[in-house]
Amino acid sequence: MVNTLPFPLLSEENYNAEMDQVLLRLEQLRQSSGICARVENMGIYWEYYAPDQGSDEVIFLSHGFTESTLEYSELISYFLKAGYGVFICDHMGHGKSYRLVRETWLTHITSFADYIKDMHYLIEQVLLPMSKGKRRYLYGHSMGGAIAVLYLEQHPGVFEKAVLSSPMISPSAGSMPDFLGGALASFMCMLGQGERPIMIQKPFDGEDHWEDNNCTTSKARYLWYLERQKQDINLQNSAATYSWAKEAANVQYPILAEAYSVQIPVLLCQAGQDTVVNLPPQDDLIHLLPKGRKIVYHEAKHEIYRSSNDTLERFLTDIFDFLAEE
Repeated sequence: MVNTLPFPLLSEENYNAEMDQVLLRLEQLRQSSGICARVENMGIYWEYYAPDQGSDEVIFLSHGFTESTLEYSELISYFLKAGYGVFICDHMGHGKSYRLVRETWLTHITSFADYIKDMHYLIEQVLLPMSKGKRRYLYGHSMGGAIAVLYLEQHPGVFEKAVLSSPMISPSAGSMPDFLGGALASFMCMLGQGERPIMIQKPFDGEDHWEDNNCTTSKARYLWYLERQKQDINLQNSAATYSWAKEAANVQYPILAEAYSVQIPVLLCQAGQDTVVNLPPQDDLIHLLPKGRKIVYHEAKHEIYRSSNDTLERFLTDIFDFLAEE
């Protein structure tokens, strides 16, 4: 397949060596980073990158469940090569940001609304002053996609376009019926067990589970991040608490109820082989968004942005074409 992007993708055959160069380059292009705290001692870690030639456009990347800023290094590099500034943060309970439980492998929240409150405070305090006079776009993957939609509904006028990658409008409960998974999580929270990991999830073990992974079709990308996780305890999120599961199971209701209010263009990128989130609620969202459109990547698993190169090329091309439209 001939690459139609204005730059080459990293070679999956020589991925580790090329990623070493990407990380070195990102160090040079990172303009600033820091901690922003809406509540004392509860700081959100953020980074801002600018391309060599400067840019009048910046995109905010909102990552998914158990992810981190580091996991987005390759994607950040592609946005920079395409001429976009990039702003990214670790959401609460992830990476270098604050956590509500001691176990770093657990992802815990008491309210999904805290994600949006943290994000808005960060945008007001850091992104808006930095991006004055620039066009701002929002990219949200999975959990970060749910955060993105809620943010757009509650805070119109900040972003001009949005890209949703496999957004978590409704998480899958796996082999359990979704309604039962949400009910179980709510019941456990009522029993005071909200900070406990849900029963089917376990601590990070550092093992190679490539054959069972339901997120990426690129083994090179999968193994690269696994090695980074082994080296940094803050990257080892691997399980949700019952409280997180309860909040995630209920997030579709406010999302779909207010979707009509999002008046900006929204591109929803759907993974055809997704088993992490449910696809029908994504379709419901697109039907409710006044300016929504959907592209399906039939061969992709949940993390389209970490797919094999043939899928990744189409994914990036579609995003850049969408953002370039007048």
